Amino acid sequence: MLPGTANLGASEASAISLAWEHRQDCLLILDEKRGRRVAAALGMPKTGVLAILADAANQGLVDFVEEVGRLAAVGFHMSESAISQVRARLR
Repeated sequence: MLPGTANLGASEASAISLAWEHRQDCLLILDEKRGRRVAAALGMPKTGVLAILADAANQGLVDFVEEVGRLAAVGFHMSESAISQVRARLR
């Protein structure tokens, strides 16, 4: 078990452990704060769903605001602060 993963949910701990095994060519997608802190402490590259949406929006593949609305409609929790920070990266 990797340091810090004992206090995470099973899926987050598994994702971090699997990514650790493939860390040379892996980007971990995490949105939970605790999991992101553990990944950062391990020096693992990570991103979140909002950042992926922003990248897709910058490439003209999706409408960021529309997709954030869809996520919210299905109960995906996002802070207004996180949305604002990511929105500032849009071109």
